[in-house]
Amino acid sequence: MRRSSTLTVSALALTVTLTLVGCAAGTSSSDSSSSSSSAPSQASTLDAAPATGPTIEGDGYSYAVPEGWEQQDSAIAAGADTIALDMASTGDFATNVNVVLSPAGLLTADEVESFAGDELEAGGATDVEILDRVIVGGSESAHVTAALVASDVAYRIHQYYASSATQTYVITFSFSEDVVSDDDALAIAESVLASWAWL
Repeated sequence: MRRSSTLTVSALALTVTLTLVGCAAGTSSSDSSSSSSSAPSQASTLDAAPATGPTIEGDGYSYAVPEGWEQQDSAIAAGADTIALDMASTGDFATNVNVVLSPAGLLTADEVESFAGDELEAGGATDVEILDRVIVGGSESAHVTAALVASDVAYRIHQYYASSATQTYVITFSFSEDVVSDDDALAIAESVLASWAWL
């Protein structure tokens, strides 16, 4: 019963996050400017060891998740291309990652940073922060974090934007704030991002 509840709450959180992504992707940089401070333009290379769990393939990309994670049916959150959950998560929220193809196609890090803060805050997010850019799959990615609530469960997202030549992929990690420290959350996210590959 707890696993069913966990999946339900996590799916609701995914839906909230995906809705925000869809709104943000439809906003051009000329229409909105973020209230959050801008990150430096210099992107850093991740030095994390790649995750060693199952490899998940999506539309033009693949990534590995940590041991103990499992891919889920993307139908649990409309708009997701791939979803994976930490099956060892406790409580009513499962740590998860989802990938969405940006409806706007290709986005630059500058464009993401210009609208992400305002769009997330408009959707109910708090503590929105634009962090230093990183390299994901050879591309420069913006990194945005924010706090959200779904079914009275507080969780934090770390969102990255990997881009191929023609398409940006929005990669969102969600962590229960009561269970996972921010340092651990970043370590998990970076291990997955270090495994990102183009197909």
